[in-house]
Amino acid sequence: MPIFEYKCQGCGQEFSKLVFNLSEEIKCPECGATDVKKKISAFSSSSENSSSGSSCGAGSGFT
Repeated sequence: MPIFEYKCQGCGQEFSKLVFNLSEEIKCPECGATDVKKKISAFSSSSENSSSGSSCGAGSGFT
């Protein structure tokens, strides 16, 4: 059950939502509008671990 970040196209409110069903209609908690746009998550676009060559912790020094 992923948490997605959204921005309302009507009022500009940014919010996060735990999504149980990907076909669920998302509404802005501020104004109730359904015209919302999914934002790119900082987690999914982060390149912090890319220099290590692995994102699963391999080679991190832990045994």
